Amino acid sequence: MNNSVSLGVFLAVAADDRTPFAVVELAGRGVTASAAANRWVLEVGKPSLDGFTLADKLIEFGEWEDRLVGLWQAFGRGKVEMTDFQAELAQIVQALERWPMASLGR
Repeated sequence: MNNSVSLGVFLAVAADDRTPFAVVELAGRGVTASAAANRWVLEVGKPSLDGFTLADKLIEFGEWEDRLVGLWQAFGRGKVEMTDFQAELAQIVQALERWPMASLGR
């Protein structure tokens, strides 16, 4: 699992001069969630899940990451207002925080 895409977006969000502190906090939580997801894959997912189940989990994570990238690009093009950006970012971060266990029924 490669965390460079989500990490890069979260760092860009935090560094953007238009970003209020509440959004910087969300970006920080996103960095933490991405790191935890990578650690989970290495320490729990690979040793305990069959390849198909792990692949499904990684695809799910990739979908959240794609949503994050799309949101950031839309915001950068001025197609998303800050309040909507913050709300959507919060949903993505919360999903990433729940991600490792969410689809395993735990």
